[in-house]
Amino acid sequence: MDDWSEQLTELVDGLAPSIGHHTTFAPSVGIFRSETAVRNVPKFMHPGILFVVQGMERLFCDVNVYIADRDHFLLTSAPVVFRIDTDAAAAIPLLAIHVAFDPATAMDIAREITRQDRSTTRPAAICRTCGPMDKPLRDLLGRLLKTLRDPVSCRVLMPGLIRELHFLLLQRDDGPAVLAGLQGQGTRGKVLQTAVELLNRRRTGISIDTVAAAAGLGPSSYHSHFRALFGSTPLDYLKAARLHEARSLLKSSDIGIAAVAQAVGYKGTSQFSREFHRYFGRTARDEQKLLKASESNMDLI
Repeated sequence: MDDWSEQLTELVDGLAPSIGHHTTFAPSVGIFRSETAVRNVPKFMHPGILFVVQGMERLFCDVNVYIADRDHFLLTSAPVVFRIDTDAAAAIPLLAIHVAFDPATAMDIAREITRQDRSTTRPAAICRTCGPMDKPLRDLLGRLLKTLRDPVSCRVLMPGLIRELHFLLLQRDDGPAVLAGLQGQGTRGKVLQTAVELLNRRRTGISIDTVAAAAGLGPSSYHSHFRALFGSTPLDYLKAARLHEARSLLKSSDIGIAAVAQAVGYKGTSQFSREFHRYFGRTARDEQKLLKASESNMDLI
């Protein structure tokens, strides 16, 4: 193990001494530790930067495979559905950090970048990318982790570190494509923007034809561009969002299955139960018992 990798591992190990999720003094930064490998676990990943300093996560999105390990990070600028495999064991636990991606910070940085860069090139928008952990990123991650150990340092220094992280990522070769999505540039940028409306209306429902029209596309073209961006159809994306929200409710509250189904937009408990079982591989009731009884490592970050 390289010196820098060993240092980062020690820092994360100290911040996450036990299995499961760990909050930090910075609300936008979470730490995760797992000692059990998983295979083909569904995950609705919120916008953020995923760093893995020990172990590995393989994230599958349609035909694309992304690796997050000590040499590679993953960035998602919009919620994305993945299936995940991990490498983890008691002797070598998976240690990961998730830093929330902030579109407002990214857009503010973009304004500064475009003042210097007058390029007329308009890349196709993206919302997920994987890149190498180069020295500037490793150094920044080390400073960020050290800052997390002290609440005062965190309050004073963390905003600047988060901004620096966004700047480093947007300076990469695929930074303009990430910004194109945030700014709604081009056809795919417009399609990406409609995903926000889909998620906002996930409980009440919305016609796919309506969001396609908002992007200036017919249904067939909209589906094609949506799948290229998110790796799934709009309906499957919406279903995943509802089911993951339902799973969070099952974990964090004591309300019944019928109430959970209704809360996330299902009109009937039967359909919800079928789709939940098909998606997660367990009934909603069994999942609730599992979540209440243990620190489930299915809540990967």
